[in-house]
This record gives sequence, structure tokens and C-alpha cells, in this order.
Amino acid sequence: METVYGINPLLTLLSRPDCPLERVVIADGRTGPALQKIIAAARQKNIPLDYRSRTELDRLTGHTRHQGVAGLQKSFAYADLDDVVRNRHPSAAADLIVVLDGIVDPQNLGSVIRSAQGFGANGVVVPKDRAAGVTPAALKASAGSAGKLPVARVTNVVSALKDLKERGFWVYGTDVRQGQSLRQMDFSGPVVLIMGGESSGMRPLVKKQCDYLINIPTTGELESLNVSVAAGIVLFEIFIKHAIADA
Repeated sequence: METVYGINPLLTLLSRPDCPLERVVIADGRTGPALQKIIAAARQKNIPLDYRSRTELDRLTGHTRHQGVAGLQKSFAYADLDDVVRNRHPSAAADLIVVLDGIVDPQNLGSVIRSAQGFGANGVVVPKDRAAGVTPAALKASAGSAGKLPVARVTNVVSALKDLKERGFWVYGTDVRQGQSLRQMDFSGPVVLIMGGESSGMRPLVKKQCDYLINIPTTGELESLNVSVAAGIVLFEIFIKHAIADA
């Protein structure tokens, strides 16, 4: 079982027809309209409610920032790569898939998933090994987006990229020191955006699959941006340019 905590992640899961929650745990004394929505939704779906002390909830979630509520669910259900490809957003001008190559901080993963969902991506692809998975911390950081956007976990990122290229996707990789300015790219057609790991960026074999390398222009006084911040900037640029092209 996995623990999911926080108001928004719980409300998102409870809104799903296939809600995966097995139990909702509430801190003694916790009140408020948002909590009442959670209680009502849980009762409607016949999900048991469990009241415990805040100390017990701290121990259950491993955090003190749980907002007084948590849920127990089966392990996160990852999608297949095919599911991600098929999940084109109805209002998106073109397909957009985010591939994360070795991001190890679950909060960064959750933040990227949130931005990807907000800017109309089909889904997110992560490696099975040496990378963060969709843990409770990632679910919390995604503010519920991980329950709305398919996340695929693949054994080999290079093979997945080759597969996507055969399906007509153009692969763009972010690189702090190489490539063209983000503002110079038009991002026409189906896009795969690769964000590399926090410490070393993309691995060499992954970089070789890129059709384009891009970087985010800054004043030059900043060596690099946090990967989740960088992803949000690039995804917004792709979103705007696709919208302009479709106008």
C-alpha cells in the first residue's frame, strides 16, 4: 500500500470513477469545507474513514505537511507508452510527450507532471531504474495531476525514444551549454521533450537520440535552473507556439 496525502491529491483521486483509495485517514480535530468534501466523497464510494492523532498521521505519511488527511491506496498504476501516445489532449494543437532522464527528486518529478498536465501534454515517461517513481511525495507535489495524466515507466529510455521517433515525433533535449535558444525553436509537429537529471543532465546515449538540443536563455549570471522550473518554462513555450501555429 502507498500513502497519498494532502487535500488536492485526495480530492482528485476521489473524483475518479476508478478511485484507488482503500481508506481515508483524518487527523483528530481536523475540520473545514475541503475536508467535508473528502468525507462526503469517501462515504459515497464506501471508502472507510479512520480518525487518528496528528502524530500518527505524521508517522504514516513521513511528513508534517499532510494537511491533516491522507489516503491508503494500492501502488501507483503506471501506464504503457502506447497509453501516453494515445492520450492527446483534445484542445492541444499537436502531440507532446515529456521524457525524464534520471530525475531523482520525487518533488521535482511531481512538479514536472503538474506542468505537463497544465500545458496539455499527452503524458510523462520515466525510467524504471535510477530515477524517482511516482511516490507519495511526487503525488503531493503534482497537486493531483499524477492522477489525471498517464505516467509510463520504461525499461530503456533510448528504445522508447526510437519508438516515438518511428511514430513521427521530433525529439528535443534540453542542455545548459549546447543547442539553440528556446526562443528560436518553432516546435512544429509532434514533440518529445527530454529533461535530464538534476546533477548531470541527459545521458550521452539519450542525447544522441535528440533531433534538436535547446537551452533556456538567461542573463548569464545563473548557471542553471531547477529542472522543474526549466520544464515549466519550456512547456509553456511549446504550448504558446503550438497555439499560435493552430490559430
